[in-house]
Amino acid sequence: MKITLFLLVLLISNSNSFSQTSTSPQLKNILKVNVLPPLLSATSEISYERFLKPNLSVVAGLGTNFRADQSDFMLAENAGLQFLNIDIQNRYLLAQVSHYINFCECKPPHGFYVGGFVRYNKIDYSSNPQFEAGIVDLETKINIDYRALNFGALVGYQINVKNWIVDFEFCGLGYAPRRISFNANSTLSSDELNKLSDALSGNFSLGGNNRDIELNSSDLEFNFWTWTFRYAVSIGYNF
Repeated sequence: MKITLFLLVLLISNSNSFSQTSTSPQLKNILKVNVLPPLLSATSEISYERFLKPNLSVVAGLGTNFRADQSDFMLAENAGLQFLNIDIQNRYLLAQVSHYINFCECKPPHGFYVGGFVRYNKIDYSSNPQFEAGIVDLETKINIDYRALNFGALVGYQINVKNWIVDFEFCGLGYAPRRISFNANSTLSSDELNKLSDALSGNFSLGGNNRDIELNSSDLEFNFWTWTFRYAVSIGYNF
């Protein structure tokens, strides 16, 4: 994060020398790759930005994990609970509107922008839980169906250097209603359900609810909400 902020300050300080001239035609398309998810998690994100007006654009994005056993969604493990044969499908769709603000003599896509976004996230997770070390019960399988609709506002700064784009997206405060559907193919004991409940609760901030996820028998549907913070550093090409 400190490196990212340093680069942002450095690039902003040199932005006038990098910005497009006012006489050059505006290119209306940008293809971007968010470089943070591959570094911080197992998810990759690509997006497309299209200018509708000189200072107004719309963005469509797609994120996914390419390995079925790795994702930024991973249930917490401990000495009494391990997860085997993990299979994860993590997908999300992003829609965004951006308005560029002319704080300097920069021509979009260079400069500061504000915007609003909506992101729909779908995660399908399954595994065989191991509740005690050395005891593997592959007959028991849990499935978690997770959905989240995240929407909010953001601020960003984009730099255009000879058609190459560096996009710093920050201050993306959002609100996310979420739903978890849990089921197991066999009846679990109270101790096993408690351990799974702790694992789920440790992975989801429950916002204003302030309580643990309580599993009943071997299935559950749970709705809650959280505040979220969105940020990204993307590299792209303007054409």
